Amino acid sequence: MRTLSIRARFTLWYSVMMAIVLTVFSSGVLWLQARWTHAQFESELASISETLSRVLAEELTETGDLQKATEEMGSAMEVTGWTTAVLRPDGRPVSAHWNGFVYQPGLSNLTAADGRLVTMIEGGSPWRALVTRHPAPSGDYLILVAGELKRVMREQELLSRLLLLATPLVVLFAAGTCWWLASSALRPVTAMAAQADALTGQSPDGRLTVPRTMDEVGLLGRSFNRLLERLGTALAIQRGFMADASHELRTPVSVVRTAAEVTLSHVRRDESEYRDALTIVSEQSVRLTRMVEDMLVMARADADAYPVRLEPLYLDDLVADCFSAAMVLAEPRKIRMTSAIHPDVATRADDALLRQLLTNLLQNALRYTPDGGRVHVSLDTDRRHATIAVADTGCGIPKADRQRVFDRFVRLDPARSDGSGAGLGLPIVRWITHQHGGVVTVEDNPAGVGSLFVVRLPLIDPPSAAAAVQASTSV
Repeated sequence: MRTLSIRARFTLWYSVMMAIVLTVFSSGVLWLQARWTHAQFESELASISETLSRVLAEELTETGDLQKATEEMGSAMEVTGWTTAVLRPDGRPVSAHWNGFVYQPGLSNLTAADGRLVTMIEGGSPWRALVTRHPAPSGDYLILVAGELKRVMREQELLSRLLLLATPLVVLFAAGTCWWLASSALRPVTAMAAQADALTGQSPDGRLTVPRTMDEVGLLGRSFNRLLERLGTALAIQRGFMADASHELRTPVSVVRTAAEVTLSHVRRDESEYRDALTIVSEQSVRLTRMVEDMLVMARADADAYPVRLEPLYLDDLVADCFSAAMVLAEPRKIRMTSAIHPDVATRADDALLRQLLTNLLQNALRYTPDGGRVHVSLDTDRRHATIAVADTGCGIPKADRQRVFDRFVRLDPARSDGSGAGLGLPIVRWITHQHGGVVTVEDNPAGVGSLFVVRLPLIDPPSAAAAVQASTSV
């Protein structure tokens, strides 16, 4: 069954169900027709018997003799197609029209039946008879009315043959109609399947031709097109990521290669020249290592394979640790570091990821702040959200580019940078923020110069988080 197409399975099941329904319906019709024809047949027997008894009673009132009254009744009325007879109480006939009925006077089941219908086989054919007893001054008499059941059986046989012939024809017609309807309904699916097979990695912008309907086929086609659109976007991002990564990696690799080739181009070099070359190689190796690590983080984030472990922690301690580490980097450049950290901000978060978030923001601020500038870090809370702000006195970010800076490998102005960044720090910041259910934005710096990065994180059940932190620190 599973190897059949949907159209064939649908037609087969529909045909089977139609055959079952028609069989049950035909059986019901035959049963109802048999009940109705038998009831009508017996009703006619009773009606004829009642008419004969009334006419014979009137004739007896006039003549007083059963034989003469019976003759008068026979001349007055004639019942065709039925067996009618007037019998004495001992079963001897007074007058009769047998009409094919073989009567035997000794039949006790007829003479004993008073007002009851009796079925018997006479001459190899079934008959239905009604015998009623009537009183008279000259003595009781019996009226017999009988009819052959063959005509009733003939009607049933005719109806059975008709239903037996019509049922398979109706099933075949229904199967053909179902096949045609299924073919029409699934034709767009077949067409979309052929179009989907023709799609390749070289045609990421290809879409299926979807019928303009609101049925399930149209819904399937539109859903598949939305899936293709998401896949195309993901493929474009991946290709762009690969192209940008290749471009970013090419520069430090070229520098390392050039430094090595220049140093090795002469047989003898001074120690200072070797040191200079190795210093260049070391600096570029550090840059390469950082770039590879950042790209690994983004790749794992795209694959949803980076584990996020939410644990109770004090956010103010984490911000203070990162701030202290950034002061070491700021001191050689005479950059003044200030902070305003709200105490006892307890939450549940991933310690390593939040440290990377703050480190990226602080390194970004230090990278674009000129020597002698200022970087300010603040942590505030409204008991439901924690707000981390990092402000610098650099050249700032135009409003038109404040969303674009969070895209990968985006560096607005190479002149503003020392060349050590790869444009992955802020995308990682945005991803970490989203993993914690927060948002990160670039806002106007109240100082009037530089940039202000604001990270808002929800505090998940702060009282319980604080209790959990205290319990963990006490242990």
